[in-house]
Amino acid sequence: MIIKTIPNGKWKQNCYIVTNDFGETVIIDPGSEDHIIYDYCETREQQILAILNTHGHYDHVGGIKFLKDKYQIPLYMHSSDEQLMKSANLYMKLFEGSSVVKIPEIDFYVDKIAHEIRIGNFLIKNFNTPGHTNGGVSFLIENCLFSGDTILKGKIGRVDLPGGNKEKLKESILHLSQFPEETRIYPGHDTSTTIGSELTNIKRFLAS
Repeated sequence: MIIKTIPNGKWKQNCYIVTNDFGETVIIDPGSEDHIIYDYCETREQQILAILNTHGHYDHVGGIKFLKDKYQIPLYMHSSDEQLMKSANLYMKLFEGSSVVKIPEIDFYVDKIAHEIRIGNFLIKNFNTPGHTNGGVSFLIENCLFSGDTILKGKIGRVDLPGGNKEKLKESILHLSQFPEETRIYPGHDTSTTIGSELTNIKRFLAS
């Protein structure tokens, strides 16, 4: 499996382009720089199958509509973050004061379908991990956990943004901390890490 990281926009949000051994690809959290993501995909021989989103904050959703239209692919997201995504332009104006987010339609609500999602030859496990947002999810592909802004390298997701809830985040973090220590985390910002590397920080957060 090949994982390409493309940092997006002002907040350096990570978009992940994940390609399996069959040349099939899913795009996770395409943020603001949709043309950079598209240009990368066009230089590779791959079949783009779907977009997966960990949550609905504006910096994670800005590229969805463009890529959906280009590749005619579905979007998977939690239903509880639909309204948050539809408010993306309000938050864009508050935090950046410019640009416009084109709001896509959600094709599959991950909370309404099976825990294990089959997309082509991908087997993707989705876990409800609210706290950073009410509809936050994490996706596990093989031993790679795409955690959105729930767990980051050396940090825990913020709860002072729209949809944040510290008690829910504690429950989500506790759940993820029980994954094998070698599980590699691909967070919404910054570089990758592992569950084992984050255990000390996780325990500190849970005790707070």
